[in-house]
Amino acid sequence: MSFDQRSRADAPTIVDRLRNRAWSRAGAVAVVMATGPTRRVLALSTRVAMLVIGSLLIAASVAVTLWTELGPGPLDVLIGAVHNLTGLPISVAVWATVGSLIAVAWMLGRRPGFGTIISPFLIGPMLQAVYGVLAAFDAPESIVVCIGLQLCAIFGIGFGAGILIVSGLGAGSGELFASAASDRTGHPESRVRPAIELSWVVLGVVLGGPAGLGTVMVAAFIAPAVECGYRIIDGLAVRSRRTMVTTRGAIISRELTHSAR
Repeated sequence: MSFDQRSRADAPTIVDRLRNRAWSRAGAVAVVMATGPTRRVLALSTRVAMLVIGSLLIAASVAVTLWTELGPGPLDVLIGAVHNLTGLPISVAVWATVGSLIAVAWMLGRRPGFGTIISPFLIGPMLQAVYGVLAAFDAPESIVVCIGLQLCAIFGIGFGAGILIVSGLGAGSGELFASAASDRTGHPESRVRPAIELSWVVLGVVLGGPAGLGTVMVAAFIAPAVECGYRIIDGLAVRSRRTMVTTRGAIISRELTHSAR
């Protein structure tokens, strides 16, 4: 090690100076919270919690679209077809269908993230559980009520997707597959995605999937729902980070002032 490197290594860092001044235990804890691994652990824990919450919200909302019998979204039509055709539980049908999309996207060059892989394992059982509870009751006979429930479910899916996007742990399987197809075909994803979703609906209907008016509603409103959900969740996340930074700075300043006395 050279003299300059040793000098830089021996030179006290800002963190060291702060810790030396933080004589009280509370001050030391405040510094560790601001600069140590606790902050990174907290950030990762928050992102994982968002992944879980977003996945469960999507699952519950999709269950409502199945229960109203108006028809679920395009990919869920295909999942429903797999469920009806094979007799597999809904959760297993979700894993099989979504897993196939992820595998194909990966082979096409789009590597899935942590959330892309974990989310289906959360959505499948939750979807089956919520749908099992709702199936014990008859769906509303009023078409107006069913449409209202369908719209609420669509925006529930949008908010769930917004939470997943803000978590930053990986794109959804549909988005990943569409991105991979866009890369291979050279066409914009905005054009590729509708074609893919239409193919899911056609294939799902051919195989006996539950398509209907609700499927058209999902196709029409899901993009605005996701955008709305993302904006709200991202705004809340930004305000939360600002509040944490302000609070942490105030704690450190107060403790260091108290320790210096």
